[in-house]
Amino acid sequence: MKHIEELFATVARRVRPPVCIALGPPWSVANLVQALQLPPSEVTCVQFDLHQSDRVRQCLAEVGTSADVVTVADLWDLPPRFNTILFPAAAQSDRELKIDVVDQGYHILAPEGVFLTLSEYEKDSYFAKLHKRVFGNYGATPASRQGTAFFSTKTDTSRPRRRHELTFHARIKGQTSMAFVSRPGTFSYGRFDNGSRAMLEVAEIHAADHILDLGCGNGAVGCLAWAQAGPAGQVTFIDSNLRAIALAELNARANQITNTRFVTSTRLQGLDKHTFDVILANPPYYAKSEITRLFIEGTRDLLKPGGRYYLVTKMPTAVMPLIFETYGDCSVIENRGYSVVLSGV
Repeated sequence: MKHIEELFATVARRVRPPVCIALGPPWSVANLVQALQLPPSEVTCVQFDLHQSDRVRQCLAEVGTSADVVTVADLWDLPPRFNTILFPAAAQSDRELKIDVVDQGYHILAPEGVFLTLSEYEKDSYFAKLHKRVFGNYGATPASRQGTAFFSTKTDTSRPRRRHELTFHARIKGQTSMAFVSRPGTFSYGRFDNGSRAMLEVAEIHAADHILDLGCGNGAVGCLAWAQAGPAGQVTFIDSNLRAIALAELNARANQITNTRFVTSTRLQGLDKHTFDVILANPPYYAKSEITRLFIEGTRDLLKPGGRYYLVTKMPTAVMPLIFETYGDCSVIENRGYSVVLSGV
């Protein structure tokens, strides 16, 4: 996020500890902590994803400061003790997630607490309306090249919680349709991802298979795959995003998926070797390459002999060398404009 320190300086006088920094890019968070110049016990940095939390800690160490870094599924999982919330709202972040952060942030503010949004847009009318709707009041700094800062005070403590979520339906290979709840900040919000559909349409899943839904998001892939394996099948959902794991649990229960396990992990910790008949992976192919590398290199030893590994991508030339290096061989099936890469042991 550009010029975060300059933008923060325009509203720094409004800050009263304890302070919560809600989400935001890791470098922006670290720079804000440094600018606050508060004891570490007075600053809490919140993320939904363990990868992001780890990166925040690394950035804090690099700038020579520290804070309490926590990972939660929802902001309102924290106690309502903060006198200030800082929300570094990067331009590329999801609109629905921005709404969710402001709505949930209200509930962790102490009475008369202040919510500060730092928007990198020079002209931003969106947050003015959002602050006004949630808090009933707002102010803003003059627009500048650094962006615009918006601020509101919590004067009313009676606002009910509002859950932002969308439900979609999906089915594969003539199965009964399942309903899936999705929430902002998780993969495939509001719809079943076409890449996941392409992968499941070609994946070979047998009765009683043990399935790993790798980077499970809201759990739709694992639930639909389990339905192909039948009641004797097992599915393990794993993700680094706590909100995703909470949704996977919710959706598995709602769709009566049995023999389940839910793992929150950054490096595939907690998974036993030679356990899975099928691994299904849909990595974020525009994300940093280390995530895709983990999804490939970290999986070979997890498969049983004869196990099948599927990865869906729109960038096959980027992943094929890694798959050959890890598995020794693979094949590619084109479906719905995606490449589904199949390998195994």
